Amino acid sequence: MNTKKEKSQKILRIILLGTLVILFLAIFTPFAIPILLAAFVAFGSEPLIKKIRYKTKKRKLFSFGLIVTLLVILIVPLVLFTLRIANGLKSLSSESMQNSQFFQSLFTLWDKVQSYSSGALNTLGLNLDIIPQKEEIFSRLSPILLNAATQFLTALPDLVLSLFVFFCMLSILIINAPQIRNYFFNSEVLPADELEEVVKTFQSSCHMILVSTMLIGALQAFIVAVGSAIFGYQEFFLIFAVTFFLSFIPVIGAAPVAIVLSLLSFLMNNNGNGIGLLVVGIIAGTIDNILKPFIYSSSEENLNPVVSLLGIIGAIIVFGLPGLLLGPLILQVSTKLVPLLSKKLFMQPKSSE
Repeated sequence: MNTKKEKSQKILRIILLGTLVILFLAIFTPFAIPILLAAFVAFGSEPLIKKIRYKTKKRKLFSFGLIVTLLVILIVPLVLFTLRIANGLKSLSSESMQNSQFFQSLFTLWDKVQSYSSGALNTLGLNLDIIPQKEEIFSRLSPILLNAATQFLTALPDLVLSLFVFFCMLSILIINAPQIRNYFFNSEVLPADELEEVVKTFQSSCHMILVSTMLIGALQAFIVAVGSAIFGYQEFFLIFAVTFFLSFIPVIGAAPVAIVLSLLSFLMNNNGNGIGLLVVGIIAGTIDNILKPFIYSSSEENLNPVVSLLGIIGAIIVFGLPGLLLGPLILQVSTKLVPLLSKKLFMQPKSSE
């Protein structure tokens, strides 16, 4: 009788536990990406916090300083970029947009392409009308830019909410990290040595990606954006953003942005600016190779660049832009933990003789 009662109570506990877990996850599913990013930054910050010891007051001070720094890094460019888009929308339907530096550079480049291709088409006896005119290009680009700017402004409230959730979760995870750690160790979800290895892997991977990818990427983007501003391209925040995102992608990196702008300058007969931007591209490309050996230990195994590239593309498809960070993290953690956990899982227990 007691056995049947215990079984029914166990089944009821499982049903109740499963229901609560499902409801809990359902509530926080809309905020999954900000929470994952907050956990990523919290894990990556833990080695720095260990250097200033585990005192609660210092944790709170570090959390406050980190949040203020991230607010400045994220909010200031976001506000400036939003204002730039709002001003651009006002002038998009007028002639001022067509007279902007971006479109003037595009039109100059197109005129050169048109002049080169005209001779080739004449030689082949083809009709020159197949080459679109610059006015036609502008008429096609304007709706695309208008649609992209409108979509950005429409998504702005969701972005602000995601940032709010990110900063709230980041402060909670950093301040309460010792309590969270003790909870998992006391619950014995894994043996203590395995759990310690899992935690260390997440911390080292997050820290490495946070420092090497984000900080080096930001430095490269800043160099390219400043160099572009010096050598004739004034779209500082646009160039910074594009270079920063490209710096996350293996094989491509940050240098191609400066190289493309250099080629545009050469095509427009601005040879001095072209040479300057070429030097900027070389500097931005070599910084990555100079700084990363100091960050990565010699024992780190680097993934094949093609595998890394495919992993990041897949992560972007699944997570959106946060996949630029989550993709490398998942790849690194998987390559380290899968062999370890598989070995433990399939290890044959020693038979007692």
